[in-house]
Amino acid sequence: MKSKHLLLFLFLILFSINAFAQQIIRPWKGIRPVSRVRMWHYQAGKDNSGVSIIILPGGSYRHLGIRQEGHAVARFLSQNGYNSFVLRYSTRMYGHSYPVMMEDIQRAVMWIQEHAEEYGVDPHKIGVLGFSAGGHLAGWMGTYFDDNHLVKYGLVPSMSLKPAFVGMIYPVISMMDEIVHKKSRNNLLPSDLPLSLRQYMSLEKNVRDDMPPVFLMACQDDPVVNPENSYRYNEALLEKGIPHTFHVFEAGGHGFGYEPNGKNKTAANWMADFLQWMKNNDFN
Repeated sequence: MKSKHLLLFLFLILFSINAFAQQIIRPWKGIRPVSRVRMWHYQAGKDNSGVSIIILPGGSYRHLGIRQEGHAVARFLSQNGYNSFVLRYSTRMYGHSYPVMMEDIQRAVMWIQEHAEEYGVDPHKIGVLGFSAGGHLAGWMGTYFDDNHLVKYGLVPSMSLKPAFVGMIYPVISMMDEIVHKKSRNNLLPSDLPLSLRQYMSLEKNVRDDMPPVFLMACQDDPVVNPENSYRYNEALLEKGIPHTFHVFEAGGHGFGYEPNGKNKTAANWMADFLQWMKNNDFN
């Protein structure tokens, strides 16, 4: 009986997701023989800014908190003029580790560029917004966008895959022992991969001069990912002179995504800051 209730519950979740998203996209169709990667597209409303935002839920690179850190975010952003794409990227739960997640986000950007006219978007205004481990993936894309992980599939992007902007919400940043979120590191960089990748994938140590603008947010009481990750990344961005903003909330915790009507006020308030930042930087 319990299994029937569980199946019904899962069906209702899937139905509610699909009821709001206009289209489910399979970016690897015809390229990878089998892929669970999906993008849910939320069309911008009548005030279409032409800007696209690829949303990357967190989950320690093992699973994805796709409801609160994906679909809830996308629904709101689409209502505010942004074409939103929730990306279900590859995770360790299904046997994937470095660099498959980067293949997924690069393919997602390339796919939107290829279909820009169809969706009424600007192919040069595609940004990424990630949460927790998804925040690390967003920063990874902002740092290593020109490492071509698509060439193995015979794909040649017709334009740069550099994001127009990078949003990082209570993100994993470092792979170094002192402040690492061990679950994320273990799932992204399992022990059979070279230890040198820990340095390479520590974003605070690899900020480049031509990074896209960054929106960075952390909570001081985060019990999961040490907020020192964000503080050190902020310092690295400052040293390089990268345009960015850093918002620190005293309370909020971790993993809340976007929730406008809950008890966690930070779950609603950070979004207003993000929207203002988007407007200030003329991404509209």
